[in-house]
Amino acid sequence: MGSWFIEYLLAKNNFYIKAYDKNIESIGEQLNLKIESNFSSCVKDSDIVILCVPVRIIPKMIIECSKIMKPNSVLIDISSIKNKSFQSLLKIQDYILPICIHPMFGRGASNKSNLKILFIPIKDYKREMQFVQDLFQNFNIISLENAIQHDRIMAVVLGLNHYINMIFADIIGSQKYKNLEFYSGSTFKMQCIVSESILNDDPILLNSLFMDNPFIKKEIINFHRKLLDYYQIINDKDDKKLIQQLKRIKSSIEKHHDLNSSYRKMYKLIDVLE
Repeated sequence: MGSWFIEYLLAKNNFYIKAYDKNIESIGEQLNLKIESNFSSCVKDSDIVILCVPVRIIPKMIIECSKIMKPNSVLIDISSIKNKSFQSLLKIQDYILPICIHPMFGRGASNKSNLKILFIPIKDYKREMQFVQDLFQNFNIISLENAIQHDRIMAVVLGLNHYINMIFADIIGSQKYKNLEFYSGSTFKMQCIVSESILNDDPILLNSLFMDNPFIKKEIINFHRKLLDYYQIINDKDDKKLIQQLKRIKSSIEKHHDLNSSYRKMYKLIDVLE
Protein backbone atom coordinates (compact mmCIF):
# COMPACT_ATOMS: atom_id res chain seq x y z
CA MET A 1 0.00 0.00 0.00
CA GLY A 2 2.97 2.31 0.52
CA SER A 3 3.71 2.06 -3.21
CA TRP A 4 0.07 2.85 -4.01
CA PHE A 5 0.13 6.03 -1.90
CA ILE A 6 3.41 7.12 -3.47
CA GLU A 7 1.97 6.79 -6.98
CA TYR A 8 -1.28 8.49 -5.99
CA LEU A 9 0.42 11.48 -4.38
CA LEU A 10 3.00 11.86 -7.15
CA ALA A 11 0.16 12.05 -9.67
CA LYS A 12 -1.32 15.03 -7.79
CA ASN A 13 1.89 17.01 -8.58
CA ASN A 14 1.82 19.11 -5.40
CA PHE A 15 3.65 16.86 -2.95
CA TYR A 16 7.33 16.40 -2.18
CA ILE A 17 7.58 12.81 -1.03
CA LYS A 18 10.08 11.04 1.19
CA ALA A 19 9.93 7.30 1.86
CA TYR A 20 11.56 4.93 4.30
CA ASP A 21 11.46 1.14 4.46
CA LYS A 22 13.65 -1.40 6.24
CA ASN A 23 13.91 -3.04 2.84
CA ILE A 24 14.90 -0.02 0.71
CA GLU A 25 14.74 -2.03 -2.52
CA SER A 26 10.99 -2.56 -2.01
CA ILE A 27 10.32 1.14 -2.66
CA GLY A 28 11.82 1.15 -6.13
CA GLU A 29 12.85 4.02 -8.36
CA GLN A 30 10.34 6.89 -8.47
CA LEU A 31 10.58 10.35 -9.99
CA ASN A 32 10.50 13.18 -7.41
CA LEU A 33 10.82 10.72 -4.56
CA LYS A 34 13.56 10.88 -1.93
CA ILE A 35 14.43 7.59 -0.28
CA GLU A 36 15.58 8.17 3.30
CA SER A 37 18.16 5.94 4.95
CA ASN A 38 16.59 6.10 8.41
CA PHE A 39 13.17 6.42 10.02
CA SER A 40 13.79 9.66 11.92
CA SER A 41 14.93 11.72 8.93
CA CYS A 42 11.86 10.64 6.99
CA VAL A 43 9.39 11.58 9.72
CA LYS A 44 10.65 14.57 11.70
CA ASP A 45 10.24 17.33 9.09
CA SER A 46 7.24 15.93 7.21
CA ASP A 47 3.89 17.71 7.08
CA ILE A 48 2.06 14.41 6.56
CA VAL A 49 3.20 10.95 7.71
CA ILE A 50 1.42 7.86 6.32
CA LEU A 51 2.16 4.60 8.11
CA CYS A 52 2.04 1.62 5.75
CA VAL A 53 3.48 -1.08 8.02
CA PRO A 54 2.28 -4.41 9.47
CA VAL A 55 -0.79 -4.20 11.73
CA ARG A 56 0.98 -5.44 14.86
CA ILE A 57 3.61 -2.70 14.90
CA ILE A 58 1.24 0.17 13.98
CA PRO A 59 0.43 1.14 17.63
CA LYS A 60 4.12 1.30 18.51
CA MET A 61 4.98 3.22 15.32
CA ILE A 62 2.24 5.79 16.00
CA ILE A 63 3.80 6.61 19.36
CA GLU A 64 7.35 6.62 17.94
CA CYS A 65 6.36 8.98 15.11
CA SER A 66 4.47 11.35 17.38
CA LYS A 67 7.58 11.85 19.54
CA ILE A 68 9.53 13.42 16.67
CA MET A 69 6.86 14.95 14.42
CA LYS A 70 6.64 18.72 14.17
CA PRO A 71 3.65 20.86 15.32
CA ASN A 72 0.65 21.05 12.95
CA SER A 73 1.68 17.87 11.14
CA VAL A 74 -0.65 14.98 10.29
CA LEU A 75 -0.25 11.30 11.22
CA ILE A 76 -2.25 8.80 9.14
CA ASP A 77 -2.97 5.19 10.12
CA ILE A 78 -4.30 3.02 7.25
CA SER A 79 -4.34 -0.36 9.02
CA SER A 80 -7.10 -2.94 8.49
CA ILE A 81 -7.62 -3.58 12.23
CA LYS A 82 -8.18 -0.58 14.49
CA ASN A 83 -8.66 -1.73 18.09
CA LYS A 84 -5.07 -0.91 19.17
CA SER A 85 -4.06 1.75 16.65
CA PHE A 86 -7.13 3.80 17.61
CA GLN A 87 -6.00 3.87 21.26
CA SER A 88 -2.49 4.96 20.23
CA LEU A 89 -3.84 7.79 18.09
CA LEU A 90 -5.86 9.03 21.07
CA LYS A 91 -2.64 9.41 23.08
CA ILE A 92 -0.55 11.46 20.64
CA GLN A 93 0.17 15.13 21.22
CA ASP A 94 -2.64 17.60 20.53
CA TYR A 95 -0.49 19.57 18.09
CA ILE A 96 -0.54 16.56 15.68
CA LEU A 97 -3.71 15.82 13.68
CA PRO A 98 -4.55 12.09 13.94
CA ILE A 99 -6.18 10.48 10.90
CA CYS A 100 -7.61 6.96 11.12
CA ILE A 101 -8.65 5.49 7.76
CA HIS A 102 -8.91 2.10 6.10
CA PRO A 103 -8.65 2.01 2.28
CA MET A 104 -11.04 -0.71 1.11
CA PHE A 105 -8.90 -1.66 -1.87
CA GLY A 106 -5.52 -3.23 -2.53
CA ARG A 107 -2.29 -2.05 -4.10
CA GLY A 108 -3.49 -3.05 -7.58
CA ALA A 109 -6.42 -0.59 -7.55
CA SER A 110 -6.60 2.25 -10.06
CA ASN A 111 -7.29 5.65 -8.50
CA LYS A 112 -9.51 6.39 -11.51
CA SER A 113 -12.19 4.06 -10.18
CA ASN A 114 -14.71 4.87 -7.44
CA LEU A 115 -12.62 3.74 -4.49
CA LYS A 116 -13.93 3.46 -0.94
CA ILE A 117 -12.18 4.64 2.23
CA LEU A 118 -13.50 4.02 5.75
CA PHE A 119 -12.97 6.86 8.22
CA ILE A 120 -12.93 6.60 12.03
CA PRO A 121 -12.90 9.91 13.95
CA ILE A 122 -10.35 10.29 16.76
CA LYS A 123 -10.60 13.71 18.43
CA ASP A 124 -12.10 16.29 16.05
CA TYR A 125 -14.55 14.76 13.58
CA LYS A 126 -15.05 17.84 11.42
CA ARG A 127 -11.37 18.72 11.06
CA GLU A 128 -10.24 15.14 10.49
CA MET A 129 -12.99 14.41 7.94
CA GLN A 130 -12.22 17.62 6.05
CA PHE A 131 -8.58 16.62 5.76
CA VAL A 132 -9.48 13.17 4.41
CA GLN A 133 -11.92 14.65 1.88
CA ASP A 134 -9.33 17.15 0.68
CA LEU A 135 -6.59 14.54 0.32
CA PHE A 136 -8.83 11.94 -1.33
CA GLN A 137 -11.10 13.95 -3.59
CA ASN A 138 -13.61 11.91 -5.65
CA PHE A 139 -13.25 8.96 -3.26
CA ASN A 140 -16.22 7.47 -1.43
CA ILE A 141 -15.48 8.35 2.23
CA ILE A 142 -17.62 6.39 4.70
CA SER A 143 -17.61 7.41 8.35
CA LEU A 144 -17.84 4.85 11.17
CA GLU A 145 -18.62 5.54 14.82
CA ASN A 146 -15.53 3.99 16.37
CA ALA A 147 -12.84 1.31 16.14
CA ILE A 148 -15.09 -1.36 17.63
CA GLN A 149 -17.68 -0.94 14.88
CA HIS A 150 -14.90 -1.04 12.28
CA ASP A 151 -13.38 -4.27 13.60
CA ARG A 152 -16.76 -5.99 13.94
CA ILE A 153 -17.49 -5.25 10.27
CA MET A 154 -13.99 -6.28 9.15
CA ALA A 155 -14.32 -9.61 10.97
CA VAL A 156 -16.84 -10.53 8.25
CA VAL A 157 -15.90 -8.36 5.27
CA LEU A 158 -12.20 -9.25 5.41
CA GLY A 159 -11.70 -11.97 8.04
CA LEU A 160 -14.48 -14.44 7.23
CA ASN A 161 -14.26 -13.74 3.49
CA HIS A 162 -10.51 -14.41 3.41
CA TYR A 163 -10.90 -17.43 5.70
CA ILE A 164 -13.40 -19.13 3.38
CA ASN A 165 -11.35 -18.35 0.27
CA MET A 166 -8.12 -19.48 1.93
CA ILE A 167 -9.62 -22.91 2.61
CA PHE A 168 -11.07 -23.09 -0.92
CA ALA A 169 -7.64 -22.22 -2.39
CA ASP A 170 -5.97 -24.81 -0.18
CA ILE A 171 -8.29 -27.52 -1.52
CA ILE A 172 -8.06 -26.69 -5.23
CA GLY A 173 -4.31 -26.10 -4.92
CA SER A 174 -3.89 -29.85 -4.53
CA GLN A 175 -2.53 -31.79 -7.51
CA LYS A 176 -5.79 -33.72 -7.46
CA TYR A 177 -7.67 -30.63 -8.68
CA LYS A 178 -5.03 -28.96 -10.89
CA ASN A 179 -6.95 -29.29 -14.18
CA LEU A 180 -10.45 -28.43 -12.94
CA GLU A 181 -10.52 -24.91 -14.36
CA PHE A 182 -10.20 -26.34 -17.88
CA TYR A 183 -13.58 -28.04 -17.43
CA SER A 184 -15.24 -25.42 -15.23
CA GLY A 185 -18.05 -22.98 -15.84
CA SER A 186 -18.44 -19.33 -14.86
CA THR A 187 -19.04 -19.62 -11.11
CA PHE A 188 -16.00 -21.81 -10.46
CA LYS A 189 -13.85 -19.50 -12.57
CA MET A 190 -14.99 -16.44 -10.59
CA GLN A 191 -14.38 -18.20 -7.28
CA CYS A 192 -10.86 -19.16 -8.39
CA ILE A 193 -10.09 -15.57 -9.36
CA VAL A 194 -11.23 -14.28 -5.96
CA SER A 195 -9.33 -16.90 -3.95
CA GLU A 196 -6.16 -16.55 -6.04
CA SER A 197 -6.21 -12.75 -5.80
CA ILE A 198 -6.46 -12.95 -2.00
CA LEU A 199 -3.27 -15.02 -1.97
CA ASN A 200 -1.48 -11.95 -3.39
CA ASP A 201 -1.93 -10.25 -0.02
CA ASP A 202 1.08 -10.23 2.27
CA PRO A 203 0.97 -13.36 4.51
CA ILE A 204 1.69 -11.06 7.48
CA LEU A 205 -1.50 -9.11 6.70
CA LEU A 206 -3.56 -12.27 6.31
CA ASN A 207 -2.19 -13.56 9.59
CA SER A 208 -3.22 -10.33 11.34
CA LEU A 209 -6.77 -10.53 9.96
CA PHE A 210 -7.21 -13.88 11.71
CA MET A 211 -5.08 -13.42 14.82
CA ASP A 212 -5.47 -9.75 15.79
CA ASN A 213 -9.13 -8.94 15.18
CA PRO A 214 -10.91 -9.63 18.51
CA PHE A 215 -14.20 -10.39 16.71
CA ILE A 216 -13.04 -12.92 14.09
CA LYS A 217 -13.24 -16.01 16.31
CA LYS A 218 -17.00 -15.59 16.79
CA GLU A 219 -17.55 -15.39 13.02
CA ILE A 220 -15.40 -18.46 12.33
CA ILE A 221 -17.22 -20.47 15.02
CA ASN A 222 -20.56 -19.52 13.47
CA PHE A 223 -19.24 -20.52 10.02
CA HIS A 224 -18.19 -23.98 11.25
CA ARG A 225 -21.50 -24.44 13.05
CA LYS A 226 -23.33 -23.75 9.77
CA LEU A 227 -20.90 -26.02 7.92
CA LEU A 228 -21.69 -28.93 10.22
CA ASP A 229 -25.44 -28.27 9.92
CA TYR A 230 -25.30 -28.49 6.12
CA TYR A 231 -23.02 -31.52 6.23
CA GLN A 232 -25.57 -33.29 8.42
CA ILE A 233 -28.42 -32.46 6.03
CA ILE A 234 -26.45 -33.80 3.06
CA ASN A 235 -25.22 -36.84 4.97
CA ASP A 236 -28.82 -37.65 5.94
CA LYS A 237 -29.93 -37.12 2.31
CA ASP A 238 -32.67 -34.85 3.59
CA ASP A 239 -33.84 -33.32 0.28
CA LYS A 240 -36.79 -31.53 1.82
CA LYS A 241 -34.74 -29.77 4.51
CA LEU A 242 -32.00 -28.71 2.10
CA ILE A 243 -34.50 -27.22 -0.34
CA GLN A 244 -36.17 -25.37 2.55
CA GLN A 245 -32.78 -23.99 3.62
CA LEU A 246 -31.94 -22.83 0.10
CA LYS A 247 -35.31 -21.10 -0.24
CA ARG A 248 -34.83 -19.43 3.14
CA ILE A 249 -31.37 -18.16 2.17
CA LYS A 250 -32.62 -16.85 -1.16
CA SER A 251 -35.53 -15.06 0.49
CA SER A 252 -33.26 -13.49 3.08
CA ILE A 253 -30.69 -12.26 0.53
CA GLU A 254 -33.38 -10.92 -1.81
CA LYS A 255 -34.45 -8.45 0.87
CA HIS A 256 -31.18 -6.57 0.37
CA HIS A 257 -29.83 -7.63 -3.04
CA ASP A 258 -31.13 -8.12 -6.58
CA LEU A 259 -30.09 -11.70 -7.35
CA ASN A 260 -30.85 -11.37 -11.06
CA SER A 261 -28.62 -8.29 -11.22
CA SER A 262 -25.81 -10.18 -9.47
CA TYR A 263 -26.15 -13.02 -11.97
CA ARG A 264 -25.91 -10.61 -14.93
CA LYS A 265 -22.93 -8.82 -13.38
CA MET A 266 -21.06 -12.09 -13.05
CA TYR A 267 -21.41 -12.81 -16.77
CA LYS A 268 -20.42 -9.26 -17.67
CA LEU A 269 -17.26 -9.71 -15.62
CA ILE A 270 -16.55 -13.02 -17.32
CA ASP A 271 -16.98 -11.36 -20.73
CA VAL A 272 -14.50 -8.63 -19.75
CA LEU A 273 -11.98 -11.15 -18.43
CA GLU A 274 -12.15 -13.20 -21.62
